Amino acid sequence: MKKAFFFVFLAFAVVLAGCQPIAPTDTTEIDQLREQNQILTQLLLQGQEKIRDLQIEVNTLSTQVAQLTPKAALDGNLEGLATVILPLLQAKDYATLATFIHPQAGLRFSPQLFIYTNTDLVFTREQVANFVLDNAIHTWGTHAAKGDLLQLSVVDYWNEYVIPLMPDQQWQMLAEGQKSPSIAIDNFSDVYPQGSYVDFVKPGTEEFGNLDWQLLRLVFEQATDGAYYLVGIIHDNWVP
Repeated sequence: MKKAFFFVFLAFAVVLAGCQPIAPTDTTEIDQLREQNQILTQLLLQGQEKIRDLQIEVNTLSTQVAQLTPKAALDGNLEGLATVILPLLQAKDYATLATFIHPQAGLRFSPQLFIYTNTDLVFTREQVANFVLDNAIHTWGTHAAKGDLLQLSVVDYWNEYVIPLMPDQQWQMLAEGQKSPSIAIDNFSDVYPQGSYVDFVKPGTEEFGNLDWQLLRLVFEQATDGAYYLVGIIHDNWVP
């Protein structure tokens, strides 16, 4: 019996001795978890601080928009108004651009000459002023040739469908009655029966047989104060 007890005790001692090295490993894992928890806590605090900073920026921009005096053409000089707006579009000066937007109708973006009122996006002047903080992906309509959804950020849409970077040419204002290069169906008068527009074009290059032309149409409507404001930005280009 004593001998059996001795062997049991010996076996227990061996097992206990074999388990001793596990303790430091457990301590190391606990330390690692504590370190990870501290890192996550720090990242969370930084994220919360960033959210607060962005909210302050949003509030500041909204206040600035509210304080900005709306700018419009009281004399109906839409060509002059369009000339002022064009560099704002090129500079992505959303806050100043917002002051030219129709206070009630907002601003519609149409990626092609044929206007789709059910899918073309409309933004208020406050939303446009805050475009600088807008990193969301919006669905702007469909591709004229492929039929795919145009899911782009504001900046990407701007560079392709508002102020296309290519071809590398200056925008030229079309004179009244001068025909644009587009052969697409134009339903402007159906959508904007009280509206007027000014067209800018990039004529395209000889390298591509001038098929790389771009059209920018700025649409204006009269508001209740009698002045004309921007209500639409329409893009068009050649599609196969």
